[in-house]
Amino acid sequence: IMDIPPTPSKSSLPHTDKTANKPKPKTKGNPHKEGIFSPIVVAAGSVLGQEQLNQIRAKAISLHSDIIKSFVDTSDSELGKSVLKQLFNIVDVDGSGYLDKKEVGTALKLLGFKWLEEKHVEKIFERADLDENGEICLDEFMVEAPKTLRTNLIKLAKSNGGDMGLLV
Repeated sequence: IMDIPPTPSKSSLPHTDKTANKPKPKTKGNPHKEGIFSPIVVAAGSVLGQEQLNQIRAKAISLHSDIIKSFVDTSDSELGKSVLKQLFNIVDVDGSGYLDKKEVGTALKLLGFKWLEEKHVEKIFERADLDENGEICLDEFMVEAPKTLRTNLIKLAKSNGGDMGLLV
């Protein structure tokens, strides 16, 4: 009988928090980052109401996207062609007169298109390389660049707006 240890009482057991292992409930708060403009946006939401703020925000995003599209549409003008030629020459780091995949990928990252993975760059390159010779010449660049810029400049603007706290 003496070999049997006494049964521990609840007070002698180490304290365990049963809630520690439970997953925390998901909050229904705003998933967007706070940024420099967050206080203004929050104040506007409390003054205008969330519904009206969202309507104003949607209109502003739409107008900004239209401006970006209009800017890219100038690629057919003399100024636009000149800008694209300069951009091509900047991207053509080795001065070969052609762009390879590495030069295109580097340029897209430098433009801030950080969401473009290698597979996306590959698709853009394949679309642009019309003669399928593994290089992009100036003429091919002039066709593809506006399409790629239009899509990704709009994404960049939305990303930047989120980073600045405009979506809280």
